[in-house]
Amino acid sequence: MHILLFYSILILLPSLVLSKTPCLPSWLHIAHLDSCFLSAPQPAEFSDAVDYCSRMNSSLVVINSEEEASIVREFFARENPSFFNWIGMKWDEIEAEFRWIDGKKRDYSYFLPDEPGSSGECIAWVLDENLDGWQAISCHYSQFFMCQKPAEGIITTWHRDEEGVITSPNYPNSYDNLEYDTHIIRSDPGTRILMYFENVETEQNCDVITVSDDYGISGRTLFRLSGNYRNHSVISNRNHLMINFKSDEDGQGKGFLMRYRILRPLPLKVFSSNSYGTVTSNNYPTSPDSFLIQYYLIQCPSEFHVALSVKAMSLDKNDRVKVHNGADDKTKKLKIFRQFSPQYSEPIKSTQNSMFISYDTGEQFNSSNHWALEYQCVPDGNLGDEIII
Repeated sequence: MHILLFYSILILLPSLVLSKTPCLPSWLHIAHLDSCFLSAPQPAEFSDAVDYCSRMNSSLVVINSEEEASIVREFFARENPSFFNWIGMKWDEIEAEFRWIDGKKRDYSYFLPDEPGSSGECIAWVLDENLDGWQAISCHYSQFFMCQKPAEGIITTWHRDEEGVITSPNYPNSYDNLEYDTHIIRSDPGTRILMYFENVETEQNCDVITVSDDYGISGRTLFRLSGNYRNHSVISNRNHLMINFKSDEDGQGKGFLMRYRILRPLPLKVFSSNSYGTVTSNNYPTSPDSFLIQYYLIQCPSEFHVALSVKAMSLDKNDRVKVHNGADDKTKKLKIFRQFSPQYSEPIKSTQNSMFISYDTGEQFNSSNHWALEYQCVPDGNLGDEIII
């Protein structure tokens, strides 16, 4: 068996400081799977790929669910787009079927149509503009691959209750140096998560709380906190998020205490019986409650579109009013109103016969926050240019 050339230049030095970091340098930590992943720098035959991962105390990636497959797909698409990538599955002569190299029978698969075929005994993930799936090919082809191994000593804490408390390690006493602590909050689809950081005391710019809107590779950082904060609130834009706290090798603080609560949208308000009307914020003209989610649907007859005009708009700093070109919040945004959005006089026009409005409130500091939007159902013959944000 050939030893990969690049393995000879990879030297793993023991850390001089005992770190709680879950993965070695160059490995990617996926907290959701409590695993570390490494993308190989050059392709190899299947047997050499298996040997390389084994020498790294890992294995070729094994996929047991659609969620895991989604994360691996993101990794391959980022690291090796438009290439074949080995995964840890091959033909088992004894069982006369394709199995994972860890000996487990496959409970999840993502084969292309008419696969696995008879053209090979090893499985690669094909990922390009036209194909996305697994295919059996010759084990002697050189392909890119990815190694996977358990995270070292780090177990991600999951939170699925309606509300709860998350703290830094040892809180309210000081956290340790080189701390690495990860939490994932997940709720039902359609819900959001209110985070209320009651107290934050960390070393400024060195010991950092990072909140991301997802726990996969493509997760977007929502915000970071370090230093001193009191009563800082944020609402997520999804039904799940990841919180990571990481400290450096010197300097400590008390840490943080964060309370969370699952926010469920209020019942949808539908406007469909009249060809014109007014949509208003909750409790209009006084301020709404803090931390609410309200959706509105304006439905016009077919062959009509919606024209929306601003009658009043006064928002607090964390309030958002989003106008969508269609029947739900998955459609294109036509306009987002924030606290300091400029005065808006032109009508907002949909290209569909419906318009969806989402309203999120943060903490209400003013008693006069409110908004009102007047709508009309207009025949499509009068449709003007679509308003873009």
